[in-house]
Amino acid sequence: MFAYVTATEPLPAAFIERGVAAVTAADTRWARRDIKSTALLANILLKKLAVDAGAFETIMLENGELTEGSSTTVHVVSDGSIHTPRNGHHILPGTTRDVVAELAARLGLPSVHARVTEEQLRSADEIWLAFATRGVLPVTVLDGRAVGGGKPGPLFERMHSAFTGYVRELAGTPPL
Repeated sequence: MFAYVTATEPLPAAFIERGVAAVTAADTRWARRDIKSTALLANILLKKLAVDAGAFETIMLENGELTEGSSTTVHVVSDGSIHTPRNGHHILPGTTRDVVAELAARLGLPSVHARVTEEQLRSADEIWLAFATRGVLPVTVLDGRAVGGGKPGPLFERMHSAFTGYVRELAGTPPL
């Protein structure tokens, strides 16, 4: 078992207000991506790809389908529904991904866990990144092109508000 604790800095307000950029790349990682290990060289190289492109995250595609980000779960919003790939051997199950689904239910937003095509990703109304250390972020630029209206969308604003409330709610609960 391996664990460590580190303080996290709050996200810059601009990330929430204006969103972040992401790039896409082929998913070149090994076949058992659902296993959390310390051997994450491929993920680190994909994160570096984003940084080198002036982006926040690399969103991975395999055989024309979305898998995940180099360190995030990706949610695609189309026609008022939130879509994310099913858990399985091709993605690492994310706790924040599950929180997004739980909060979507609370908000009455449809949340679909199914195949997400590259076309769905590229034509999305909104794209969100979810990750344990930072919560949920909007992607407003994908491969140099605006996502939706090029600013955080209305469903992101609802989700971000719900997520912030959820964190406050949990802060008042005793540890397990």
